[in-house]
Formats: sequence, structure tokens, C-alpha cells
Amino acid sequence: MEAVIDTNVLVYDTIENSPFHNQASRLIDKLSDPIISSITLVEMGFVLSRYGLETDKIRKKLNELLDEEWFSISWLSNKFVSDVAMFIVEKNLSFREFNDWIIAYEAGTRKIPLVTFDKDLIKRCDKIGIETLTKE
Repeated sequence: MEAVIDTNVLVYDTIENSPFHNQASRLIDKLSDPIISSITLVEMGFVLSRYGLETDKIRKKLNELLDEEWFSISWLSNKFVSDVAMFIVEKNLSFREFNDWIIAYEAGTRKIPLVTFDKDLIKRCDKIGIETLTKE
């Protein structure tokens, strides 16, 4: 199954003592074409540092995601960011969640699920018809 992976899923997969580690790992393993937005890589850097991971471990994890052929990285373009901004305006959403909407919009435009554990994001996506996946 093809899907866009939210940052929290990758964080839980990385942090072995996190509450959803096993579920995150199993979800990722079941995907045939997992897609990561480049904004997720940025978020990974600061979220993993908040978890107290050492700088070198964060660098290695980011390089692993960049070099791993299993994941496809979707790089942000000027047009894509502009399209997300227009989407936010048209749907009367908040720019406070701009990073979330970039990731969710990626899934929505590809017509594939967004894999996330963010309950608020799941509710917001449900309201506007973006499919989410969190169960095994």
C-alpha cells in the first residue's frame, strides 16, 4: 500500500520506548511505497532533539531516511507550497497547522492515506475527506 507517513509515526518508530513504537514499526513495514514529505525531515530534526537524542544519532537517522530506497521523499516546490496555502484558504483552515497541512495535502492530492497518530489531525482530515490510517 502506498501512503504518506506523518512525522509522529517516524518518531515513534525511531524511539524504541515510545508508546506506539511497535505499532509504528508494523505500519511502516506493511507499506509498499511509503512517502515522506521533506517537511517531515525538518520536523524529525527538532522533535528527536526534544526527545533527547544525541546530535549524531539524529544526523544518522535523517541520513538513513534520505538514503533508504524503501522511502520516497517528496520535495517541496514553490508551486506545492502555494497550492497548500490556497487549499488552507479555500477550506477555511488555520495556518497554525501549516506543517500538518503540507503533509496531509500530499496524501490528499495523491489520493492515498496519511499514516498518523495525531488524533486532532485525523479529525481535521476526516472533515475534509483526506483518508487517514492508524490501525494495523
